[in-house]
Amino acid sequence: MAKKGAGIEAKIGRTGYAFTSPVLVHYAIFFWIPLVLIVVVSFTDWDMFNPMKFIGLKNYGKLFADFFFRKAILISLIYTISTTFLLVFLGMLIAVLFDRPGPIASTARVLFFMTAVIPLISGAAIWVYITGPEPYSGLNNVMRFLGLKTQLWQADRNLALPTIIGFAVWKSTGFNVLIFTAGIRGIPKEYHDCAEIDGANAYQRMIYLTIPLLKPITIFLVITNMIGGWAAFTPIWFITHGGPGSATRVMTAYIYEYGFGRFEYGYACASAVILICIVLIFTYVRLRKL
Repeated sequence: MAKKGAGIEAKIGRTGYAFTSPVLVHYAIFFWIPLVLIVVVSFTDWDMFNPMKFIGLKNYGKLFADFFFRKAILISLIYTISTTFLLVFLGMLIAVLFDRPGPIASTARVLFFMTAVIPLISGAAIWVYITGPEPYSGLNNVMRFLGLKTQLWQADRNLALPTIIGFAVWKSTGFNVLIFTAGIRGIPKEYHDCAEIDGANAYQRMIYLTIPLLKPITIFLVITNMIGGWAAFTPIWFITHGGPGSATRVMTAYIYEYGFGRFEYGYACASAVILICIVLIFTYVRLRKL
């Protein structure tokens, strides 16, 4: 019987490996092998056309001596912290405010979530129209109607980064609302009933019951949004191309510029390794917290 049981377990194990092998192959081809190549190339001087030349740690030394690389890290940090705080705060606030029956609350939740399902490029194109140059700027038309001064949202060095942050909040708040709403719906109703019997009003139940019980979801969204903030590229490049000047040149835009604009692939890979390390740190924190 023992041999028969062992044979069944071995067969189940082989079946499991057979079903997971496509995923493992996919990760090997599109993640692990490219990751190893990025690390290897980061120690070379390579323009993709001539043979690689091993130069050791020179790319990394050049990176940290470059003012614009340090600025790209700072811009990425500002973007990540700002978007994470706003997305989590607004997501929780809207979820709590509209967690009630009725057509108005249901319609509001749908409207907030609509932007989350818009494709990223389409959403960026809409945002270009909203904050774009005259006379097509929807936001400036509203400001002019209200008697306020119009702005060059994408072309002003002081406003370009807040404009990009505004896009991230507009695009992704609905997803955070959805996750928080699911968390609120998962809190047993008996908890609220007991608190209400003890005399707690709606505000007190939100502060001392709902928000503490949402802590695991809050941590999940904080770490997820921070990882997404560090890796953000498409909307930033589509809307401002990292400009004006270097006002919105985050790390991903810096990597793209050196890799595909200047063909300094070794240097770009070194930049990518630094970014990967930052993202891995936040991923590790996420896995420890959840």
